[in-house]
Amino acid sequence: SPAARRHGKVRTLNGWSLPHRMDGGVKEFHLVAEEFEHEFAPGSKAICWGYNGGTPGPTIEATEGDRVRILVTNRLREATTIHWHGLLLPSGMDGVGGLTQPKIQPGETFAYEFTRRQHGTHMYHPHADEMTQMAMGMMGFWVTHPREKHPLIDEVDRDFVFLLNA
Repeated sequence: SPAARRHGKVRTLNGWSLPHRMDGGVKEFHLVAEEFEHEFAPGSKAICWGYNGGTPGPTIEATEGDRVRILVTNRLREATTIHWHGLLLPSGMDGVGGLTQPKIQPGETFAYEFTRRQHGTHMYHPHADEMTQMAMGMMGFWVTHPREKHPLIDEVDRDFVFLLNA
């Protein structure tokens, strides 16, 4: 059920938040790039590519200052990467295939690991054959919650994200 898939503060209106496990003080997430059949509306189905069986992929939630590790397993028939769009992080974790990292080949798993330095709502998508892979549905949200409460903003009780893609 959708309620059972909620794991954080964010409500992804056409998706869900990815659970994590703690490994020695590191929040560890696992994304699987794969092909699947997606039903957009009753009777409207298409073969898509995405993460963990969905498009958009699951929302990743962390808090400013968290150390995160994202294990990305590639079950596609071609190489892929994940670019963390708008996130400030080390170059080797930026996900640009052939430039900042080797592409993740079919059957391989790559570990992205970094500390979240700024809060905000961002997205992730591939930077390997991105025109095809993004068009097939490979993208998702990344939400980093602020560590400290803002002095002028009351506590946020709900945060909604919704991805539109043609």
